[in-house]
Amino acid sequence: MMFSGEELKAKASEFLESLPESSAAALGRDAMEVAWRLARSVGKAAWIAGTTFLVLGVPLVIVTEREYQTMNQQEALLQAQYQVDPDEMSALLGTTSRC
Repeated sequence: MMFSGEELKAKASEFLESLPESSAAALGRDAMEVAWRLARSVGKAAWIAGTTFLVLGVPLVIVTEREYQTMNQQEALLQAQYQVDPDEMSALLGTTSRC
């Protein structure tokens, strides 16, 4: 049986109110209130951090990955250029005459 946040808070409040008025009950109420506020604050902070990462972090990762792939392609092309055999080079260029 799962309760929503408000239902859970209501159940806890009902339980604490059913206890006799004592310093322990008052301390329990105060602790519950602090815990509830802390949980809400942490939830809000997690939401902000998550959406910030989705808005800023994911596009940054995608752009970085594209740049990495582009650099790898350029490196492969440069390596292919420098591995041309001299015979192939003369075949590609044809015969040249010097004057």
